[in-house]
Amino acid sequence: MTRLLKSEGSYLLIAKVLVFSRLLHKALSQPKSKAPIVNQLWERLLSVRRKLLRRIDKRLANSTGDISTLVESMCAYALATSSTPTDVLQHFHRIRLEKVVGLLQHGHDELAEHGTAALKLCIQTCQDTQSIFPRRLADSLAKLKGRPLIQDAEVRALYELNLDIHDRWIGDEARNYTPWPRHDELQRVDAERILHQWSKQVIAAFLKGIKAALEEEDRLKEVASLRSELIEVWIISGSRMAGVKSANVLDHLRDTMNSHLETIVRSRTQNLRTVVTAVSSTLKSWPAESKASDMSLWNTVPYTADLSYGATAFKSKILNTHQGRDEPVINLVSTFDAWMESVLQVKSIVKSMKEARWDDTFADDADDIDDDDFGESKQTLLGDDDPRLLEEVTQEALGDALQNLGKSFGKIVTELTEDEEDGDVEQACFILRVMREISERISGIRLQDKATPLASPFTLDLLKPLHTALAKRVVQPSTKTYEKSLARAVKVRSTSHILWEGHPPLPAQPSPNAFSYLQRLTKTMGTYGSDLWAPASLEVLKAIALEDVSKLLQVNLENINKIGTKAAKSAQDTGDEAPTEESTDAEETKTNGEKAKASPTHSPAEVKDQKLKQALFDALYVQRFIGHAGTDDAIDGLLKTEADKSGMDDASVGRLRKNAADYAKKTYLLFALLA
Repeated sequence: MTRLLKSEGSYLLIAKVLVFSRLLHKALSQPKSKAPIVNQLWERLLSVRRKLLRRIDKRLANSTGDISTLVESMCAYALATSSTPTDVLQHFHRIRLEKVVGLLQHGHDELAEHGTAALKLCIQTCQDTQSIFPRRLADSLAKLKGRPLIQDAEVRALYELNLDIHDRWIGDEARNYTPWPRHDELQRVDAERILHQWSKQVIAAFLKGIKAALEEEDRLKEVASLRSELIEVWIISGSRMAGVKSANVLDHLRDTMNSHLETIVRSRTQNLRTVVTAVSSTLKSWPAESKASDMSLWNTVPYTADLSYGATAFKSKILNTHQGRDEPVINLVSTFDAWMESVLQVKSIVKSMKEARWDDTFADDADDIDDDDFGESKQTLLGDDDPRLLEEVTQEALGDALQNLGKSFGKIVTELTEDEEDGDVEQACFILRVMREISERISGIRLQDKATPLASPFTLDLLKPLHTALAKRVVQPSTKTYEKSLARAVKVRSTSHILWEGHPPLPAQPSPNAFSYLQRLTKTMGTYGSDLWAPASLEVLKAIALEDVSKLLQVNLENINKIGTKAAKSAQDTGDEAPTEESTDAEETKTNGEKAKASPTHSPAEVKDQKLKQALFDALYVQRFIGHAGTDDAIDGLLKTEADKSGMDDASVGRLRKNAADYAKKTYLLFALLA
């Protein structure tokens, strides 16, 4: 028997030898003074029996063997265990059920392959049962009754037994023993009843096992592949499984697969929290003392940079520098890109679900499948309803995830901007860039090319505090410097009127302090990054700058209007003539040891008029860059008020506006960030 087991010999022959061996052992065990070797031989017989039963179970569990092999193994089992056909059938079903459950428990790495094998085994078992029970097994068992075991040709051919010589020492019980299995014990009705019960049991175990196996599976493609293969197998052969309704099993499969696909999608969309976690971590580790990073395109790459393969790295570096994508921003964007890629796997899955043709593919099986059981066309259920449901769930989950992302960023923005004095503008710039990059990518999250893009959670209300914090930090230094230069300009004599144009002469170019203000403002904006000045951010900056500049210009005009007033009052008190600004400057020049030449003197009224017109021109020029076209603002109000006070006619005011507009056209490229 050991030799036959090693050489994968006939299990039925091994069972015959095992039965014959038990008869011989029984005869040897009858004497009271039996030899010790008898017990040792019995232990060896039991060991061989266990090995044989394990081999039989393994062969019964294997669905690749032919029917004749299965029948032989079942006969061997019946002979070795003295089982009835009903016992054999129940044992066969139990082995196959354990194999189905085992495939699903160890199929995580190759879930689609093991899940499909388990379902095929369920269907194959039903077909094997119908082929074998009861008639075929009964016929095979009946053949065992034909002759005593010792006369079996295969048994006598075993050279280890050498029955030609040892036959005369064998007792009558062993010599005459003929197997007598109850081959007709199982009727067809009973076999069908047992099969129906088992079919329901194994399908329930299969569906439960699939559901349990899916709990550990988070790969969308693997689940989608499993869904497609299971449904294909079931539609092709499921109707041949007695005792279960094909449509009900298909519905259970669809519900299980769709439910888990939805679970994975919701789980992946919720992983967007990792972006918020990464942002919070970056802000917590932000350097205590940080300053604006002046990323220059001219220092982008070294001269020895590798420019092969289309200079991909070089172009990427240029784009990153121009868009202000430093390392923290790139890391955050990479996290979002990874999340987006994981979610958009649904797109290819939905496409494959829609492209599958279930009705056409299995048209040849129309005789085997009762389409009326499905209620609807399989194509409608599997190719329309299921992908549409998955799309709807994905869109809903994405909307919820983006909404939660907006709320989380809202809390971060509030923490950053609640203290205007201690707020770190560099962190605000970082958040602005991250939100911009994410917003640009959100428009690409579409399950269908013609679908409406998802709305960005980063609304203007959310961005405005950051824009305000950045704008104030940029505007304040330029405004303070401009204020000081205006205060000095009131006291200093200016000869710019000699360059005035027209009749009467009017300014045609701004004063140095107005030009310097715009230049300094633009330079400061560029220091923080030209990529930050989107229309919404620029609008906030212009509003703040316009408000501050309007106040400065109003104070400046008031100071200009006071020219001559203080000098006249002082002259009245002393009885002297009020000194002109030119004479004062000449005296200052003399004190420096330089010989002053005679220069034309101007009355205080003329000086005030010149400074007033130049100040109005400067205001109009600055307004072209920080004002709002087509709307009246504070500068327009100042112009109207001062024009009325000074008696300027509408034609002069119109010329001032035109001159300011013309000069702005000439210089707008110098202040491109404000344009």
